[in-house]
Order: sequence, then structure tokens, then C-alpha cells
Amino acid sequence: MEQPARNPFNRENIIGEILKGWQNMLDLAAELLRVPAGLITRIDGSEIEVFLSSQSEGNPYPQGFKAQYPDSGFYCEWVAKNRKQMLVPDARLDPVWKDNMAVSMNMVSYLGMPILRPDGEVFGTICFIDCKQNAHNEIIIKLVAQFKQMIELSLSALYASEEVRRKDQLFDDLSKIFPICAFCKKVCNEEKEWIPVENYIKGISGHRASHGICPQCYARELERDALQ
Repeated sequence: MEQPARNPFNRENIIGEILKGWQNMLDLAAELLRVPAGLITRIDGSEIEVFLSSQSEGNPYPQGFKAQYPDSGFYCEWVAKNRKQMLVPDARLDPVWKDNMAVSMNMVSYLGMPILRPDGEVFGTICFIDCKQNAHNEIIIKLVAQFKQMIELSLSALYASEEVRRKDQLFDDLSKIFPICAFCKKVCNEEKEWIPVENYIKGISGHRASHGICPQCYARELERDALQ
């Protein structure tokens, strides 16, 4: 069975001011919306994680909590899988959600939106959960959409920064002279290992090398075939 794709954005690269800004935004939003829980979830392979959780009174969702994905039972799973906003004013009155585990925790109202990565895949969700019926007005929905966009812009900035780093590394590696076998064309890397040139290019650039034939070699092969 094919393994679920891993999320390249994690606690190792979402750090510093970005992480602090997301946390401050969650805390402020939960206070403005007067809800006990504001969450940013992250999907990574077969897990969904509470990546950040508002530091608000009555929040039952601890940061770092993980569940199986799919089949977590989270409201957020539906949002991530369908890539759509979802508003549940009162799960107790909703036939789809009335038996959800969140209801047993008295988390009965949900507003969530998907967070998309720069590559178009789903990072996770941003959501706000209430312990009372809450339909949220249009202004609140627009505000949460703005928060979602801010997070996506942060991810795009991280992605762009990583691309610059990778290209700098590529140019640095290409500027070095590595021995190439005159017979099999393998490259000797810094670890003194002889590896296929295709693997070397993929290692420093992240891209697979395509194969072709240059005009000179093509003409030489035609001439050789004609002489046979």
C-alpha cells in the first residue's frame, strides 16, 4: 500500500516569529469570537495533529494531540478532505454531527476552513469551536478567512525561502569539481562514493534528470548504423 504523503511544513521549519504570530492570532481570535477553542491543525501522512491551540479558558484541545487520519472523527477532517469551509451552528441538532465525540466534550459549534500549502496540497485547518450554539455572522466568517489567508502567505514565504536556499546550494555544489568516471560516468561525491550522475543531480537539485541524445552523438550513431 502506498504511504500517505508527508507534510514538508513542521515544527522544525515553522519557528520563531511565524509560530509566535500564529499563536498570538489564535489567542486574540478566540477572545474576539468569545469561544473556548481556536485551533490550527496539521495533516502529516496518516495523522492529524493539533499544531497550535489557543491559550483560552475552557479549551479541551491540547497542542500536540494527534489522531488517525482519516477516520479521526474531527470536524476538521471533513474540512481538510473536502477542502471546504464548514459551519456547524449546533452539532446537537445536526444529524451528521450529533453523535460526534466533540459533542460529548460539549464542543457543539464549529467554524473551520482549510489551509492550503503553496503546492496546492492541504496543510490542515484553522477552526474555532464553541461550547454553546453559535451561528457566527458574515463578519466573523470573513475575519476567519483573513486569518486563513495570513497563514497561507506565511507558508508561501517559507516555501520561497527554502527554494532560494536550495538554489544557492545547487550553485555551490555545481561550482565544485567532482571526479567523473571516464568509462561509466559515475560521479564521486564528497563522501567518496561513486554514484550515478542522475542520482547526483537529483541529490543537489531535487529534480530527476531526463535522458536524451545530443545532435553530435545522434549524427555519429546514424553514421555508425549506415556503415554496418
